[in-house]
Amino acid sequence: MTTQPAPFRGGWSGLTVSGNGATASDTMADLINILDTIEVPIVVVRRDLTIAAFNPAAGDALRLSLSDIGRTTRGITVLAGLPRLEQCCSQVITSGVESQIDVRDEDNWFAVRISPYMRGDAQAAGAVLTFTNVTAFRASNDQAIYERECTKAILNTVADPLVVLGADQRVQSGNRSFYTMFGVSPDETHGTPLYELGNRAFDSAPLRTQLQAAVATLSLEELRRMLADSQAFEPVEMDHVVTAKGERTLIVDSRPLSFPGHSERRALVRFQDITVRKQAEAAKDQRSEEELRRSEAFLAEGQRLSSTGTFSWKVRTDELTWSEQLYRIYDVEIGVPVTLDMIRTRVDPEDLTLLEEMFEQARGAGADFECEYRLQMPDQSIKYLHAVAHSIRDQDGRLEYIGAVQDVTARRLSDQALGKAQSELAHVARVTALSTLTASIAHEVNQPLSGIMTNASTCLRMLAKDPPDVDGARETARRTLRDGTRATDVVARVRALFTRTESAIEALDLSEVTREVIAFSLSELQRNGVALQAELAEKLPAVIGDRVQIQQVILNLLCNASDAMSDVDDRPRQVVIRTERVEEDGVRLTVQDAGMGLGPDGVDKLFEAFYTTKRGGMGIGLSVSRSIIESHQGRLWAAANDGPGASFSFALPCAREDVTDAAYRPRHP
Repeated sequence: MTTQPAPFRGGWSGLTVSGNGATASDTMADLINILDTIEVPIVVVRRDLTIAAFNPAAGDALRLSLSDIGRTTRGITVLAGLPRLEQCCSQVITSGVESQIDVRDEDNWFAVRISPYMRGDAQAAGAVLTFTNVTAFRASNDQAIYERECTKAILNTVADPLVVLGADQRVQSGNRSFYTMFGVSPDETHGTPLYELGNRAFDSAPLRTQLQAAVATLSLEELRRMLADSQAFEPVEMDHVVTAKGERTLIVDSRPLSFPGHSERRALVRFQDITVRKQAEAAKDQRSEEELRRSEAFLAEGQRLSSTGTFSWKVRTDELTWSEQLYRIYDVEIGVPVTLDMIRTRVDPEDLTLLEEMFEQARGAGADFECEYRLQMPDQSIKYLHAVAHSIRDQDGRLEYIGAVQDVTARRLSDQALGKAQSELAHVARVTALSTLTASIAHEVNQPLSGIMTNASTCLRMLAKDPPDVDGARETARRTLRDGTRATDVVARVRALFTRTESAIEALDLSEVTREVIAFSLSELQRNGVALQAELAEKLPAVIGDRVQIQQVILNLLCNASDAMSDVDDRPRQVVIRTERVEEDGVRLTVQDAGMGLGPDGVDKLFEAFYTTKRGGMGIGLSVSRSIIESHQGRLWAAANDGPGASFSFALPCAREDVTDAAYRPRHP
């Protein structure tokens, strides 16, 4: 058998076959035809790594030409640029073991399978290089890797731990939160049953049922129905799950996973750590319970302090509910069932009819009610109660009352005691008023009586003369009659002041009234060594009042001024009496002395009844004077002088013109 070269065709010119001429030629032709139909580039290299042959696909893909036959691979630019190609070819030829490498030619990737071809002596004569273009596959694979890494990165951003379980419910993969929660690595948990994690806290019947359903082999329609069923994958709460952070409370939620083209089912399990929320809820519940107990304690203490009990009354069933304080008010053992008949046994018989009417009105009208009634206790003591209730209706429209009952016994007894005290006080006031009236009459009549006695004594002396001074006695007798008349008027006016009878009201000229007082008091002032300076304004507006009462006040102020200077020897005893207009609506009279001034108590007590700074004084003059002035809508006050002494003033409002015309009557001496 001889080896003949095959006729040149494409890149197979260096390929030879063993055999006789015609047969070998036919065999070669058939082989070349077969190789040329293969679209995968094929290159044959000899043992010395020279190119022996290649098919058209290799010529196109690797840019080979017939001139490259016989050249070494490193001498061909395209093949020389493929890393490790020559080294791998040598290893395959030497070892006779097939190998594969991935190489890149510009933008294309090839999977190069290097297979030894043998001669008859079982020695590798060279190697056959098959170039498979895997550019699209590599791109698809890179895209799949990229998408997988993106998915992994996205899942790692999820705060909740996620894990994928296989059909055997073993861990396939998880996100970073899952491995962090349980403090394990992917290698440690891969293939581990979920039930062995967390100190076997997940080994529960409800969770097993869910996971088995999630990984069950179901048809697409069955899977859709399962996903639509909200009860099929209801979250399961797991307590005491041991994690890297200690025992935690988790909510475990599972969902089935299906992949197109794969029958195997997997389950996605999500773990939600609700430990903090459960702790907050527990703390809130504890606080709520404490606050509820505290509120109940406050309410109970408030009811006890205010002696108020609360109740509810369901009208349809007559079901009554009482607070503990209401039991105490009725003096009934706490917890005893309350009925309307039991209430009736406690109500005072005189108030029972009132209570029955209240019950009937409440049943009929359904309006709020309020009433007071009495209880007659077993020891025959009486309690006064005040009840108030508000009507409400439940969702079925049934009437119910919510109300409160307060024990007002202490208040009632206090009111009764207060009424009695007020009655006694009124009696004391009447006695005091009578005493004041007596003292006032005695004080005010004292001055006219003194004048009568003085005039009577003078009259006797004049009649005792020789010859008798009849004219002087007659004048003195007239003054006596005048003082007697004034005393009668004083008594009448003081009585009118205290008995609230009508006074003789008229329009008065305050300066004229003052002159009259000066006329019958001047002699007394002079006997006491008092110099009177009158500064009386002319044409003062009229005031409305009782002439005698106003004169009594002026006379009292003049007498007080004179008495205040009784011990003054180092300066003139001078009294200034002044009348003047005050703004537009009043007139004022002031009596200014040069006496010892106001006492240490100042003006606080000067106008109190029975308070006096004079020896033998009754302490009633200024009190009565203030009452007179205030009854005329005026004001009486005192003030210290810049120098020695004090000033007493009163102001009266001016009369309206219409009142002046109606009230004014001319006075004739």
